[in-house]
Amino acid sequence: MSEKIKLKRINSERAAYFHALSATPEEDAWNKAEIWAKKKGLLKKNSKTRIFGRNTYPTENPEPHGYGYFITVPPDIEIEKDIIVREIPEGLYVITKCDGIEKIGEEWANLWNWVNISEYEYIGETKGEYGFELGFEEHLNWYSSMVEKTENKFKFNLMLQLKE
Repeated sequence: MSEKIKLKRINSERAAYFHALSATPEEDAWNKAEIWAKKKGLLKKNSKTRIFGRNTYPTENPEPHGYGYFITVPPDIEIEKDIIVREIPEGLYVITKCDGIEKIGEEWANLWNWVNISEYEYIGETKGEYGFELGFEEHLNWYSSMVEKTENKFKFNLMLQLKE
């Protein structure tokens, strides 16, 4: 196993979910998510909030694509009825770090290649309310890159859930 690629068991987490299908789905979904999460006090520096994202595909083609953000929410925070609640699924994941959006395509390819030659098997794509979904991108430096906007380089954990 590459030293960049790790296997890790992830516990399920409740999350508020925000989606956009547009010419700029990542930005549009984040705008919705950020407004809501700031009102709830979830986007504070050093908070335990975790932010995950993933592409969604309404058809079997790569374009158009949407993007959905999952913002983890502690049990004591109430989520309004008009906000979609989803779970980050519990399970075994293969994870690799990605430093910079410009490397994300290459790092996803490396992760898929690892799965294809390993003894593990991907759980398979799922179809959610906005289309086909694959892995997760956990935003590691979300506070400095997405809230403060003081850091231009996004850092991610790219994650694929594996069959057990």
